[in-house]
Amino acid sequence: MTHDQAVSLHILVGSLALLLYWIPLLSRKGGARHKAFGRPFFISLVLVALTVAPLLFLRPGPFDPAYVVQFAYLSIGLLTVSALGWTAIRWKDQPERFRGWHFKLLGPVLLLLGTVVLGAGMAKGDPLPVVLSSVGLFYGTTMVRFAWVRGPLHPTWWLNWHLNAVCGLFTAVHGTVLFVAWQWWVAPQAGREVAALFQLLVLVMAIALRLWFGARRGVPLRFKLERGTPALGAARA
Repeated sequence: MTHDQAVSLHILVGSLALLLYWIPLLSRKGGARHKAFGRPFFISLVLVALTVAPLLFLRPGPFDPAYVVQFAYLSIGLLTVSALGWTAIRWKDQPERFRGWHFKLLGPVLLLLGTVVLGAGMAKGDPLPVVLSSVGLFYGTTMVRFAWVRGPLHPTWWLNWHLNAVCGLFTAVHGTVLFVAWQWWVAPQAGREVAALFQLLVLVMAIALRLWFGARRGVPLRFKLERGTPALGAARA
């Protein structure tokens, strides 16, 4: 396989993920279509992550460790957030299974990688890794906190994680696509500053999407049960 073929494969799988993202998003939540297309969507993201390796090792030119670290970080982040979205639904009645040893391991790893990417971006004056580091910093920190939270959980804790994951994946699915489209059709000379701007734009859109879904379905951002809230198991989507 050549590097150009690897890029084409990555684009093909990414386009499939983009299509599969919107079908369940626009479907009735919890309905047959939502479930039928939600599973393939998460699977497609695993395929997207797997197609990153050929991009790294077939890339022409000298070996660039920083490039490898950044893409490895993005792949781990993509797989972790996808797993959160999937297992939050599968194990919504088993919070301890959801935040098992894998959860307790991936949280600190993601936080550490996000910190490294942030530091590297700031040291090089490159805004793109600075923006991309937000994935590891947010999900890593939130996972570490949730792994050790004590006391009763809010009845929508699992839906909170599912929404956080799905809305966060909005950035993974759309950020690069929008930038590449901009390069192809508007400004071929656009560089990393413009790429960072597009990533920041979709990040803001993802946050707005999470807040909108949360308000519509009554899912607060907190995970712990507050006084006066029904106990875990009393609420279901």
